Amino acid sequence: MAKLGQFNFLKISRKSARGTFFETREFGQVFLPAALTPGHCEVGDKIRVFLYRDTHDNVVATTLSPRVEVGGVACLKVVSVSNVGAFLDWGLPKDLFVPFAQQVRPMREGEFHIVYLYEDNTGRICGSSKLNRVLKTECLELKTGDAVKLIVGSQTDLGYKMIVNEKYWGVLHKEDVFRELRFGQSLKGFIKKRRDDNRLDITLNKPGSQNDSLTEKILASIDEGEGFSEFNDKTAPELIYSAFGVSKKVFKAALGTLYKERKIVILKDGIRRAE
Repeated sequence: MAKLGQFNFLKISRKSARGTFFETREFGQVFLPAALTPGHCEVGDKIRVFLYRDTHDNVVATTLSPRVEVGGVACLKVVSVSNVGAFLDWGLPKDLFVPFAQQVRPMREGEFHIVYLYEDNTGRICGSSKLNRVLKTECLELKTGDAVKLIVGSQTDLGYKMIVNEKYWGVLHKEDVFRELRFGQSLKGFIKKRRDDNRLDITLNKPGSQNDSLTEKILASIDEGEGFSEFNDKTAPELIYSAFGVSKKVFKAALGTLYKERKIVILKDGIRRAE
């Protein structure tokens, strides 16, 4: 079944100097230009193509990869605005249309907005920044420690709203933010906790995976400094992440472990090995 706004594996039915043709039950004959046809393809072969509507509203195929498919979420740049809506760059020759009615706030040229893709009732692929219509606040399928794909949303008093696997809202709390983040940034993370209300707390480090190796790194930094390290519980989070690759919260927990084991002494300006 051929689907609009998604990648499909379609069988080549005919080739010409102009390009390649596919026969589909849903859209009839679909054309792929010769310049986009992979080499050595023959009639009867199946190839992976993306289907969308061109400027003439015809369903066409491309081997280019858009930044998002129908049902997905991505951060895209506004390239123009008309009297009917905004047009965003999604990596294809025809820009993605976002009607005014699907904009949380008016989009301006040059701005970046997070949108999800949908097919409207006329068969047109459109975008919408009204994410609360599709993203869920509660999740039952993920658990603590699961690796997830993230998109950075807006900053709040708690930290950052995060889009999880293009399906859920999560929260990255400010105490777990140890590097600069930008709106719309895609990155990997983990489920820190699924709360009793099934809402998600996010972390950028795998929970409970690094404390032992981190304590060894801290002790090594002391030895490299001839018995002293300038890193302690007052050090800026970005400096800690640059040196050890962990959040300040994780670093402080490792310091606490070493202190309880009487392996270090915590000073105002750093740490040293206990005698």
